[in-house]
Amino acid sequence: MQYAAAAVDTRCDEHHEFCALAPFWRVALLTKAREFKAGWRAINSPEVYRGGPESPLMTATSLIIRGELLFARGCVDDGLADVNAGLRAAERCEARLLLPTGYVVLALAAFRRADMRTCLHFVDKLTGEALLGYFGQAAGAWVTAQVAEARGGTDRAAGLIAGIVSDRLVLRQLLVSEPAAASWLVRASCKLGARDLAEAAVTAAATASAEHPGFRVIRGAALHAAGLLEEDSGKLLEAANTYPDRWCGASAREDMAGLLAERRSERSNTVRTFELALGAYTAVGAARDASRVANKLRDFGVRRGVIRPVQREGHQPHGLTNMEFAVAELVSQGHTNNEVGRQLFISRHTVAFHLKKVYQKMSLTSRVELAASWKQRNGGMSSNVRNHDDGGGRW
Repeated sequence: MQYAAAAVDTRCDEHHEFCALAPFWRVALLTKAREFKAGWRAINSPEVYRGGPESPLMTATSLIIRGELLFARGCVDDGLADVNAGLRAAERCEARLLLPTGYVVLALAAFRRADMRTCLHFVDKLTGEALLGYFGQAAGAWVTAQVAEARGGTDRAAGLIAGIVSDRLVLRQLLVSEPAAASWLVRASCKLGARDLAEAAVTAAATASAEHPGFRVIRGAALHAAGLLEEDSGKLLEAANTYPDRWCGASAREDMAGLLAERRSERSNTVRTFELALGAYTAVGAARDASRVANKLRDFGVRRGVIRPVQREGHQPHGLTNMEFAVAELVSQGHTNNEVGRQLFISRHTVAFHLKKVYQKMSLTSRVELAASWKQRNGGMSSNVRNHDDGGGRW
């Protein structure tokens, strides 16, 4: 951060392109640190464009960095629009080093919206960049691990989890760039029964926090991870109040409510905490997470309407509801009812109910017919996946 600030303050009279890009890389670091106000001031400062006309590389960089900042702030749609535009510009000028940053944002956004087809599309792109040697980001491995867990359970992500935690460099890079990673690693490691991995993640997060006391987001992540491992609701509450990131704050509150739910005397506090998490998830468009919390609230007899996964504008084909569309999309990919239910946070019986409605509306009788019809309709890819070369369109 200090080097980045010094680079921005250094005057370049020869208008070198890399000197002109320095302000954007500083904004990228401010985004990682969740210093949103400073990042927003910097990205909108006239000084950012002091180097004269924008080059294609500068255009691509500014759009992707701005989009990542907007996404982290919770301005999801605006952020995705900028990232998509930036990826098209990056592909045109062959700026491959920019692509992983954009792919991580798009994959994570789709994952939180329960749009697994789009998410897998960008995870595949991240894998391709890794094979070509352009990857180098711990965030991509973390997103891939989350998707693996969602699709096949925690065991399916065990190798990636162990690889991330056991590699000190990768783990450190991840913990200071993705605040939600520490708590996820602890949660996943505990599900695997690998307490040693959970303890290693908590220790690394605590070390990062101690070394960087000026960054609230790193302290929040360390408190969240420790609170999960120690089952300490006080630390989880402190984490929720410390995080500058709304999604992370919601996650800490959800985990806190999960602990409170085990105490019968804390019913009202549990419901209130779940509702705070639900509101924050909904505000940042995290339909997958909102649906999960809404289901937990139903266990307490509280029903709350939430945004549905894979929302799309306009009418769905064959008069399908949004939930029927989401079920049909996942079933067409070969998922079982149990797997669909796990991804959409509904029971397998509810999946079967929606699937029956899909068959009736589409005049189908089997999963095979649905897969063939869906593939023909979507041309092998969800309409929600944007073509970066089309020069327009919407997420």
